[in-house]
Amino acid sequence: MFKAILNSLSVANYAILASTLLILAGHLYQYLNHPLRHYPGPRIAALSKWYKFYFDVLQDGGFLEHLEKLHIQYGPVVRVGPNELHFSDPRAYEDIYFVGSKFTKDPEFYDAFDQSSSSFACVDPHAAKIRRELLGPVFSRSRIIKIQSVIQEKIDHLIRRLSSGGPENPVNLFLAFRAATMDIIMLYCFAESFESLDADKFEHPILLSVISSIPMIWPLKYFPWLNPMVAHGPRWLIKRLLPAMKGYFDLFALFSNQIDRAIANPESLYLEDHETVFHCLLSGKGNAPSQRSLLEESMTLLGAGSETVGAVITAGVYHVLSNPRSRERLMQELNNAWPSLDMTVKYQDLEKLLYLTAVIKESIRLSHGVVTPLPRVVGPGDSIICGHHIPAGTTVSIGITFVHSNPDVFHDPDQFIPERWLADDIKEVEAKYFVPFSKGPRMCLGHNLAWCELYLLFANIFRKTDIRIHDTGPEDFAFRQYLIPIFRGKQMHGFVTQINE
Repeated sequence: MFKAILNSLSVANYAILASTLLILAGHLYQYLNHPLRHYPGPRIAALSKWYKFYFDVLQDGGFLEHLEKLHIQYGPVVRVGPNELHFSDPRAYEDIYFVGSKFTKDPEFYDAFDQSSSSFACVDPHAAKIRRELLGPVFSRSRIIKIQSVIQEKIDHLIRRLSSGGPENPVNLFLAFRAATMDIIMLYCFAESFESLDADKFEHPILLSVISSIPMIWPLKYFPWLNPMVAHGPRWLIKRLLPAMKGYFDLFALFSNQIDRAIANPESLYLEDHETVFHCLLSGKGNAPSQRSLLEESMTLLGAGSETVGAVITAGVYHVLSNPRSRERLMQELNNAWPSLDMTVKYQDLEKLLYLTAVIKESIRLSHGVVTPLPRVVGPGDSIICGHHIPAGTTVSIGITFVHSNPDVFHDPDQFIPERWLADDIKEVEAKYFVPFSKGPRMCLGHNLAWCELYLLFANIFRKTDIRIHDTGPEDFAFRQYLIPIFRGKQMHGFVTQINE
């Protein structure tokens, strides 16, 4: 029978059959002889990266949730791709992202952002180091303290806008907090502002575009040819197919115009109220960065600096208002430190408030920051991670939720307990396992700015307003992962009354 089938095949069919058998044989050989063959995990994951595609794209950012189930089934190390391992033991974080690490960022993952020259997505360690050194002065603690009035200016505007609708009209706090963080990052980094806080109901088109386009990350990762199509295709067609991109095109235009002015006339930079990102990047030694490189960095800073801080504020305000004891203790501390609203309270003063600090850290822990596991490539030689011998060239990662939500590290990890940060033994735990800005040579560049924003935002919101949460519950904070958490429920609303003394 088999001979009869072969006789009936044409030359073309023979070629197709032979190619198919060769591909299958190659996959089988890889499966049986790969250096990671002894690590447990789904068999299909060992054969193809498209295993993750099913959960990332077809299951709407559901791979992180599935990853938790895989670790329950297979243990603390799971093979999640042909050449990729994920760890759940929080001790692995230090081994992968440690200071001085020679592990490099995985280009297959980071190239999906189409921002290869930015400080975040650049996979070349040397180029990334140069870029970070250029940008370092913008995000230094001393500079932030010096011009924190830029941040306070936008927060004062936020407070006025929150209460402008009256105490009986619910405000979209989800959008309001993100409008504030977007305006802050724009003014601080670029001396420009969209005035998102002035938009009706805080529905600024660029803000809405940034939020709605975040889920595009997974299609762009698995189909990288989409990136140039979106970036360079006919604008009218892209807007029709992807309405969320309209605001992005406006953003591109704003940044492009500012960059073109800066490149054509560098002296114009000194007409700004304060130094911007472009001052640092264009005044460095060596070759000046290209227009595209500057544009990529601008987009990275805006996205990273607005959504993550906005998410922390949203989650933190909800948790404090849902826990009367936490709210009372926080209000008492703020009232004692800030007895009159005529006083000016600085970031460096607020840092000394122990309970405010505890509230901020707990809000960060529960909002996580970047939740998608950030892959690193082991090298230049083999390495030991959590006691496991890992061959050079292996892609490894551990998601931050496996650290911040680990019950062996943080008791009752799903509960909002600011008091945990006041315990005598918390310093060692914090040093090892509180990693919202990552660790090592690729640690988040803007962490100093984020801390300043969070202290000023939390203090001003709770000292100057009285908020009652409206039609929002814990189920609204369930999330899927698109690099950052995307809440699946309703956007948080509240009734706001401004406190006047």
